[in-house]
Amino acid sequence: MSTTKTTSSTNKSDEPAELATAFALASDGILYFALENAPPPGRSVFVGYALRADEAQKFGVGGLLLWAIVHPLALGSDGCIYVREGLIDAEGRDVFRGFAATPEEATRAAEELHRIASNVVVEVFARKRAAA
Repeated sequence: MSTTKTTSSTNKSDEPAELATAFALASDGILYFALENAPPPGRSVFVGYALRADEAQKFGVGGLLLWAIVHPLALGSDGCIYVREGLIDAEGRDVFRGFAATPEEATRAAEELHRIASNVVVEVFARKRAAA
């Protein structure tokens, strides 16, 4: 997962000047931004390890939802499902480390994703028309 460097700004909320491009939405409703260094002060951190495709398929949707009720899972922007550290063997797995977004950061990220998604859809349809 690639990230942009996050740095604390000088405002009172310690909001990063740039939001990470890699993120994970956890089953507890918290959006986590990938971190490269120390998290901003006072932020909770999610460390999770990716399930392999065969594991996700074995659990199925119902099993994953049940697991998410008991232990936080996170869906990463890379498409992986991350299980909180300590619940599965970490060896050889992708890892996600991120800090909790403030409500303001989560809103800003959602707005940016909405803007980007619209541009992607326009580009995909333009390419499909050009290829036809």
